[in-house]
Amino acid sequence: MRCAVVGLGEFGRAMAVGLARYGFEVLAIDRDKARINRIKDEVALAVCVDSMDENALRELGVAQMDLLVAGIGENFEAQVLVVVYARRLGVKRIVARATSPAHMQVLKAVGADEVFNPEEEAAQRVVQRIVLGNLEKFFDLADGFSLIEVKASKRLAGKTLRALALRNRYRINVVGIHKVRPSKEGEPSIEIFDPVPEPDEMIQEGDRLTIVGSVLDLARFMGDYGLEKKEPVE
Repeated sequence: MRCAVVGLGEFGRAMAVGLARYGFEVLAIDRDKARINRIKDEVALAVCVDSMDENALRELGVAQMDLLVAGIGENFEAQVLVVVYARRLGVKRIVARATSPAHMQVLKAVGADEVFNPEEEAAQRVVQRIVLGNLEKFFDLADGFSLIEVKASKRLAGKTLRALALRNRYRINVVGIHKVRPSKEGEPSIEIFDPVPEPDEMIQEGDRLTIVGSVLDLARFMGDYGLEKKEPVE
């Protein structure tokens, strides 16, 4: 898949290098020669041109790109023009960086398929890690909601989902249980994943529970039951 990344500040450079490592054929564009020199060995092609020049983008083959990432952060006029040019050139998918809600609205209005604020999203992820104690596994869902996996503590052992009444008490739902059960002597333990646990399912210490809920409700549940927290991986 061919991709153009326009604007090679910290965000744009990280996007270009990351996409290249995932197998994208990346064209990196910036008007700063020093930025081009820093990335030229990590992408398919890095070119020093002014992104506000539509003809220059056309000559570089931007019209044939499957994806364009408009990553300019310091010059909003240039960011808008890049999106407009990309739409006019027929780029299949346009992803743009915004620095405010107003900028997001403008970029969507001029043709961006997806607009996001990386600083805001990074802050939200940090908040989740603080609130949820740097869990080993969690996935973002809708705003403020997550799917997490935790190891059952002694306080949960011997209790059923019905007795815990998690939906009523915490407004969270257990959507799966990964169980490890002893087998016959000399044979390996049996691992079972139950994606639809029954209300009378008995939880054992060490079971891994997959739970969905709001970040604050999940944190309250974890605190009440002394659930395992993971340190961040360095």
